[in-house]
Formats: sequence, structure tokens, C-alpha cells
Amino acid sequence: MESMPTPASPKIPRTQQEAQDTVLRYLRKTVDGLPPGTVLDSTDFRGGGNLTCDDHFTGPGKPPTEYEYWTHVMGPPGVSSDELVAATGEVWRSWGLTVVERDDFRKPNRFGYAPDSYRLQIKGPGSPGYPPTLIVSSPCFPGDLVRDDISAPSAIKQTAPGS
Repeated sequence: MESMPTPASPKIPRTQQEAQDTVLRYLRKTVDGLPPGTVLDSTDFRGGGNLTCDDHFTGPGKPPTEYEYWTHVMGPPGVSSDELVAATGEVWRSWGLTVVERDDFRKPNRFGYAPDSYRLQIKGPGSPGYPPTLIVSSPCFPGDLVRDDISAPSAIKQTAPGS
């Protein structure tokens, strides 16, 4: 497995709301950089939620967690899944993120590593005709901060230019 870059300015979320807001900001910025008409759609997927960061946590308290959002990248007609994966990597690279294609995942894929420790990944579909999967993850934060009452959108559309 390839080594992950060391974040230049790691930022541990102080609240779940902060983690979720940052993840959603990365998602919105990503979709805005993709071909016109692209939508992020998690209606048949999991959307956002928390996952433990330490499978061997023994306490006390709740294990550390990260906030992740899983979605599909629905491109406009005529744009293939492979093109969406490549374009997404270029969008992330344009922000200065370290972007790599990893050998230990289905190809094509791109992994973006942000200076603040947030991780972005897009993977091509497992079967032809399906859209790529996009996941954005926060750094780990204390599990005691987890909240289940913060909603997340099931679809993220492009922002109209100039808005």
C-alpha cells in the first residue's frame, strides 16, 4: 500500500458540525469543478455518517470517530465514469491537494489528501454503466462529540455561476 502524505496543517474537528461542514464544503467545491450538469447523489447510498477510527479502542468513553460522506457522481450525458474520475482528480490537484492513483483499489481511482487532514477519494464503478463513488472523510475526533441530529443533503448540485 502506498504511504499517505503527512498533512501540512492538520486540523482536528472540535465538533461534529465542524467536521460535517468541512466535508460538505469539499463536496460542493468538487461538484462545482466538474462538467456542467454533474450532481452528487447519495439517495441510493449511505450519505453521511460516523465511523470508528480505532477498532481496538478499549475506553474509557466512546472511541474516536471520523465523519464520512458517501455519494455517487452523476455526470452529464456523454461523460464516462473514467472521465469523471480523472476530472475529479484534476479538480483536487488544482486546489493544491496531493492526488494519487492507488494500486490497492479498483481502478480508475484518485485519492486527494488535503493539508488539513481531510481525505477525498473517487473510485470507478465495479460494474459498467454505474457511476463512480466519491467519499470525503474528516480526520478522527473524539467519539464523545458524535451527534445523530445533524442532517445532510442527499443530493448536492452545482452552484450557479456568480451565486
